[in-house]
Amino acid sequence: MPTALDATTEIQQKFLDGLEASQKAFVSIVGTWADTVEAVVAKLPELMFTQPVKPTEAMESLFGFTEKVLAGQRDFASQVFQAAMPATKAPATAARAASSKA
Repeated sequence: MPTALDATTEIQQKFLDGLEASQKAFVSIVGTWADTVEAVVAKLPELMFTQPVKPTEAMESLFGFTEKVLAGQRDFASQVFQAAMPATKAPATAARAASSKA
């Protein structure tokens, strides 16, 4: 008989598989979009920036920020979980007290 952890793990894997498939489809769509934009922009006059940013640098900056936000959220979630721990012990304590009175 599968445990709750087994069921959760299976659901997580299905979610990750679906997420990966949708990410691949999205990357393909973005590639098609980028090719179209490139063809259109190539016909426009060149834009001048004092210090142009490479797309990879912008992406790295964005993901660096995102990693900091995620780390903060993980820490916050851990603190909330720790703060809630006493409530998870209450049902077991009540059950033990009830069984000792019986």
